Amino acid sequence: MKHIVINNYGYFLGLKSNRMIVKKGDEIINEYPLSRLKTIHISSSGVSLSSDLIFALSVRGIKIFFNTYNNHSALHSLYEHKSVIVKKSQYESESNGKGIELARQIILGKIKNQRSTMLYASRKFIKESYIDIVYKLDELIDILKNKSEVNNSYILGIEGKAADIYFNGLKKLHLFPETFFIRTKRYSTEITNISLNYGYAILENFIYKSLINAGLDPYFGVLHSLRSGKPSLLLDVMEEYRSFIVDRNIKKMKSRLESVKKFETIKKEVANEVIKSISKIVKYNNRSLSVESIIQRQIYKISAYLCGNKKYKSYIFRW
Repeated sequence: MKHIVINNYGYFLGLKSNRMIVKKGDEIINEYPLSRLKTIHISSSGVSLSSDLIFALSVRGIKIFFNTYNNHSALHSLYEHKSVIVKKSQYESESNGKGIELARQIILGKIKNQRSTMLYASRKFIKESYIDIVYKLDELIDILKNKSEVNNSYILGIEGKAADIYFNGLKKLHLFPETFFIRTKRYSTEITNISLNYGYAILENFIYKSLINAGLDPYFGVLHSLRSGKPSLLLDVMEEYRSFIVDRNIKKMKSRLESVKKFETIKKEVANEVIKSISKIVKYNNRSLSVESIIQRQIYKISAYLCGNKKYKSYIFRW
């Protein structure tokens, strides 16, 4: 199954005999059977889609995502919003304590995965070079795990400290290009941060798809603030997967990032690496599954937890 990323201006996506046709002008660039497609990611302006294609993708449950640095949109069919009981349980989680406990587990998972990424990334260094970084992350994990009562501000405070330790560690060990000084989000002009932000935007699409499949409302979160138009639950859930799916790939591309001046030069490479990680086969409960399948199963577990099942536990990536 394919995840298609369209990065180029002026492309036209149309339908022909159950195939998606990608054209530029009169030239056919590629053809994809609809039966082999899972998602379409459009990250360039000036891309046109035919209404026939949009309808055919919708019928098959194939989602279309539009990403820019500042906005994310998705097209999918209406029937996916029918899970009323799941949404009711989700909305009640704010008052019954389940939401805050889910937030704790998500951030514990995030920090543990940051720890794993740091250990993997610095495996060629002498132990003293990274042991202090890992020790500090371990301290925060223990504090958050053992604290009897927490609230959103407390959890976000721990998450912020862990992020500072983690990204400062990547900088200190020269695992990112020298141009990387501090983690910045919107409107960054530094190529490492631009690449991270672009990779996270692609990851958001997969989290959004999985939340919709599980009957959850992507806009009603348990940690990030609730604001009209802000997909808070999506931003909450993706915290677990950032380091494995995006950060480690940007680290791998260090030499490429240092050799180019414009992000557009490597935009396609970043997308390909992120998609490759999402398709990667890893161990999950003694089974071999793609990371994409694991994300979906984990989000089904979030849905089950909110509806009354046992405690949610994050998936920790191993190497």
